[in-house]
Amino acid sequence: MPTETIKVISWTDRSWVRRQYQQFSGRFRLDETSGLYFDVETPIAHRKLISRTFLKLPGKVRHAAVYLGLTVSTTNRPATLSGDQSAVYGAWDRPHSQISPHLEITQASLTPEFVFPHLVHECCHLLWAIQTKAARAAYTNEIRTLVEELGADDFIEVTGYAQTFFDAWQEALLIADGLGILHRRNLALDKWVMESFCESVAKICCPTYKEREERHTEGLLELRQAAMAEHFELTLESRLVAFA
Repeated sequence: MPTETIKVISWTDRSWVRRQYQQFSGRFRLDETSGLYFDVETPIAHRKLISRTFLKLPGKVRHAAVYLGLTVSTTNRPATLSGDQSAVYGAWDRPHSQISPHLEITQASLTPEFVFPHLVHECCHLLWAIQTKAARAAYTNEIRTLVEELGADDFIEVTGYAQTFFDAWQEALLIADGLGILHRRNLALDKWVMESFCESVAKICCPTYKEREERHTEGLLELRQAAMAEHFELTLESRLVAFA
């Protein structure tokens, strides 16, 4: 009988774990097929679905998750502890070996419509985390310049979710100069660029993702895809994905 690989993570091993997140410590079993570590209490059906879906993600995105030792759990609650349908947690400002990321997924994200794009989005946070500061800065500058060229008033994001972060950045730009406002603007910019990166990769990989929203500035995905290839060496295929 094959020997199982179990990873034991205590709350002291994860610097980002606070009292409300202590459930993301514990015992995690390696899934040999995907290279992901699942909470030992994860239902078999959930593990198999996530594992086979993960294998359809772009290679560089999968590599980032496995490289960082991503652990995974699912929940029957209507939302993750952070209030979303899926969420990835980690010590993003730490060295790679200390990020210790964990992915929490709800039943809503495990539906045929969302399992693939949501998994892409969350794992793209890991790909973003391992890029150099120089690469992220270059990508950010290019995306910010793109908005200036297109005109912020006419700019429409790839999804409504990404639009909320763009709007938050624009609102920060309108605040009068004062103590801490530059830092606040930069945080809003960084958050928008990161979230729009994750949403764009999900949208490129799965064109049916949020297609009912019928949005985004013409050519935006193509321009972003070129920037991803240049700064992150990330080349993506546009494809339709369906799961039974």
